[in-house]
Amino acid sequence: MVKKTLRSLWTYLLPYRFRFVLSILLGMLSAAFNGFMLIGFQLIFSLVLKGQTRTLGEPTKLPLIGELNLAEIMGVADDTPVGLTGVMTACAFIPVLIFIRGFLSYLSSYMQAWVTSKMVYQIRNDAFRSVLRQSPGFFNTAKTGELMQSVTAQTGVVQRNSMTLVQTLAQRPLTIISILVVLFAQDWFFTLMSLVVFPACLVPIIRIGKRVRRVGANEEYDSRALMVAMQETFSGIRLMKAYAREDHAAARFDRSNASMTRNMVRWTKAMELVGPVVETVASFGIAAGLVYAWHRGLEAENFFIMVMALTQIYPPVKELSKVQILLQKTTVAASMVFELLERQPDIQDAPNAIDVGRAKGAVTFQNLTFYYREQNGDKKEVPAVQGIDLQLDPGKFYAFVGPSGAGKSTLYSLLLRFYDPDEGAVLMDGHDIRSLTQNSLRGNIGVVSQDTFLFHDTVAANIAFARPDAAQEDIERAARLAGAHDFVLALPEGYATMLGERGYSLSGGQRQRIALARAILSDPRVLVLDDATSAVDPSKEHEIREAMASVMDGRTTIVIAHRLSTVRSADRIVVLDQGRVAEQGMHEELLTHGGLYARLVGHQLAAAS
Repeated sequence: MVKKTLRSLWTYLLPYRFRFVLSILLGMLSAAFNGFMLIGFQLIFSLVLKGQTRTLGEPTKLPLIGELNLAEIMGVADDTPVGLTGVMTACAFIPVLIFIRGFLSYLSSYMQAWVTSKMVYQIRNDAFRSVLRQSPGFFNTAKTGELMQSVTAQTGVVQRNSMTLVQTLAQRPLTIISILVVLFAQDWFFTLMSLVVFPACLVPIIRIGKRVRRVGANEEYDSRALMVAMQETFSGIRLMKAYAREDHAAARFDRSNASMTRNMVRWTKAMELVGPVVETVASFGIAAGLVYAWHRGLEAENFFIMVMALTQIYPPVKELSKVQILLQKTTVAASMVFELLERQPDIQDAPNAIDVGRAKGAVTFQNLTFYYREQNGDKKEVPAVQGIDLQLDPGKFYAFVGPSGAGKSTLYSLLLRFYDPDEGAVLMDGHDIRSLTQNSLRGNIGVVSQDTFLFHDTVAANIAFARPDAAQEDIERAARLAGAHDFVLALPEGYATMLGERGYSLSGGQRQRIALARAILSDPRVLVLDDATSAVDPSKEHEIREAMASVMDGRTTIVIAHRLSTVRSADRIVVLDQGRVAEQGMHEELLTHGGLYARLVGHQLAAAS
């Protein structure tokens, strides 16, 4: 899994490979500069500690360089004393050396941050687009909170940890090598004495790493569960309050939050334990080196440099010890994101799919059979629709009625190609819709559903959702046809009024009319009204029906209805029962027949009286 995930990350890194390589080179240069700084500090310490007694011509022995005569370099006499000026000049080089190393490190870190940000930006965009490409069936089983977590939080983990890993792997080994080179050049035996316990540091790193990998993976899964709990609660907040279940929601959130917090604490405890363990073990080596230094009688400047080098070598070792842990956490988060990226939609355009253009609106359901799927992908035992044969002529008004679960909404879902039938076909103007591009097919169909969805945006933007480039006059014309113009003008800012999330600041009837205006603006050849008046008060239903009637003329209209009063004027009423066509005909004809439709009408009349 790790290799596959890293290969996937590399494909996103490729467009920025030149900056990436440059950032690594700058980081390596910054790391290598640590060794050069040690040599410079030894020269400075030598001048500072012996500045009152030595001359510039007195040779200074430096590791890797050998003996250095400052008098020759500066072009002065050998007996020139160092003096206060020389000491101050030497000390002035300390901030210069530190600045150079810091500047190189800054450039490297900035470029790495730029590269990883761009990389994750593209991953996040592609992940979001991957979710949008999925068929509606995917969302029947997917958890919205988990999808949000993958697109946002887990890509954030990839971004942060990727930068840390690159910096650690590119710079820390070279930092260690550059310091070791100077140490061995200075005194190889002292260096060996100080590093003799180094292999022992690997034991706690390996043991702690195994535990942290498991805990890190659990934390990612807990984080997803927390997002799911939060998203579902906020989405269903009205239902939650209606049933006074806030305490239940809080308890569910608390369980997920507590589990994630426990794993975060365990992960942090294990991560932070690595450093002290490595430092403690390393201190024995430093102590051994110091005993040797005392025995050998090292000069003060050499002793300071050796101790400084030893204290600088273990921090990068400590950081490298965490690489495996960070890599595991990064790959867990990245694998969840790439799992989403690599998922292919159940419904895809055929390789030679055609654009149907402006359709006439003829729809045919041809020997149609469809089964919904269980979560494991297996077919359900009973088909949602079976053996459906219907011909819908352009410009006519059709009604699909029947008991709940009869297959009415399934037919319109198949028409929109949210699903593909198991048997038979759906035709648009004689074309199997599987041979058409999804965008051109759906561009000819307008939908107003019983569950009207409005965005947290202006009224105008909600109407123009179907046609973002629509002019204001076109938006207002659609609103007039839908019977929405007058109440929109009465809003505080008219068409510029911001609607709350899902449009809950409007009444049910107002939301339906905004949704109808949206469908009108798209100018569809086929208009589907899926129980569009179910959430409207009966006193307002007549107004909605009148608005609908004004836009149905000339379009193939399919009305899915439970309130049979809305379908009496239909050119044909199709009565569905248990996924099959039970009967079809006009209102009076079906009443005379005395079948299922007549019984449904009778039940509704009895309930109304």
